[in-house]
Amino acid sequence: MGVERMHSPKYWRMRAEEFRTKADNCEFPQTRETLRQVAENYEQLARSAEQVVTLAELDEAFQRRRAG
Repeated sequence: MGVERMHSPKYWRMRAEEFRTKADNCEFPQTRETLRQVAENYEQLARSAEQVVTLAELDEAFQRRRAG
């Protein structure tokens, strides 16, 4: 899948926040912990998406330099 088709870091951070909110409102300790872990997984996806975007931007800049 190309970088243009993946979700942005902002998307994954919004999902993480959604699950943190669900966890904060959950009365069951085990479920609350699971929801927090899901939120952390979404944060990791956001960090990974940032790295992919950064690498894609660097590659694009490199290609422009080579062409110009």
